[in-house]
Amino acid sequence: MSNKMKWFIGIIAVLVVVTGGVSYGIYKHNQPLSDEAFSKLEIDEQFEKAPAGHYVHLRKNDPNLYRTTWSPDHIRHYFFKKYNVGVKNRPDGTSNEKTKLGTNHLFNNNRLMDEQQGYGEIGQIYQELYGNSKFNSDMTYYSDSAYNWYFNSPEQAQKDPDVKEYVNDLIR
Repeated sequence: MSNKMKWFIGIIAVLVVVTGGVSYGIYKHNQPLSDEAFSKLEIDEQFEKAPAGHYVHLRKNDPNLYRTTWSPDHIRHYFFKKYNVGVKNRPDGTSNEKTKLGTNHLFNNNRLMDEQQGYGEIGQIYQELYGNSKFNSDMTYYSDSAYNWYFNSPEQAQKDPDVKEYVNDLIR
């Protein structure tokens, strides 16, 4: 085998190794983060890497911002028509009601609207949203209880003062 042929085979081998390394690096870099790895990121990095979509801030001081597939009307319908009217409580104030509200988080709520024992998770969300004039147009406007709760993008949510002050985790 001539020297030219050895050089040619050597160059091809180096190109294959370099191309394989670069492809593997790009593949690893473009892999989506697991939910656990995503939640460990600083909040600004979470906003940078958050997938496009709609987000809800369900309580004014909620530390979580949730990505949702539900529209504002769908969420209102759930709370005003299904939850408020259709959910059956047991005599002790508990229920089997569970919902994700179009998010990846299960709002497990076995105690909904029992004033003696306190409200469960969905009951707390319902109470805050019901008193929010930006959610419930029938409410009188009180600035301390009004807040933006639905956002069309993570960038829009990031600009909101309540999100800036309270949110420290995005649930995608």
